[in-house]
Amino acid sequence: MYLTQVLIKSVCLFLLFIPVFIQAQDDSMMARAFRPQNPNDKFSIFMENDAIARPSTETPTYSITITVTNIRNKDGVLRFKFYDETTPFPHDKGFLRIAVPKSEVVNNTFTATYDGFTAQRMGIALLDDENDNWELDLGWVFPKEGHAFSDYYHKSLRKPVYNDFRFYLTGNKSVIMKMRYY
Repeated sequence: MYLTQVLIKSVCLFLLFIPVFIQAQDDSMMARAFRPQNPNDKFSIFMENDAIARPSTETPTYSITITVTNIRNKDGVLRFKFYDETTPFPHDKGFLRIAVPKSEVVNNTFTATYDGFTAQRMGIALLDDENDNWELDLGWVFPKEGHAFSDYYHKSLRKPVYNDFRFYLTGNKSVIMKMRYY
């Protein structure tokens, strides 16, 4: 009886918790527009959502410094997705996607600054794509690869929601993202 209850709870967890990461991190269709964001950044690949318009040149823009901690190895790619009110999590593309090779990781930490963001509510999700196959790989119940969110460490069994990790960008901002592995 106890084993049956554990099995039922595991299946429910899988059905409720895992699909949001698959939907949030499924990058099987790449955006058509690739562009360098920062001329000093030679490693990141930027993929914009074609449906989102670029800000005008008169609109003030800000930078976001992202620090990712607790990265367990240097295999694969870090895949960031940026969300806003028009493309909230778990939108399949967000308004911007960035892929960074993990060769840039130093002492299990990655830090980068990205420019050109307007004042808005936004959030950042991250997939540690260790085998660089553009998707979240699943184990028997839990993901095999790690994930993180902007200034939020997801440790509950419910699905993460956009309100958990969104912030209001009104100036240059630093964001901490602590990786979670199962």
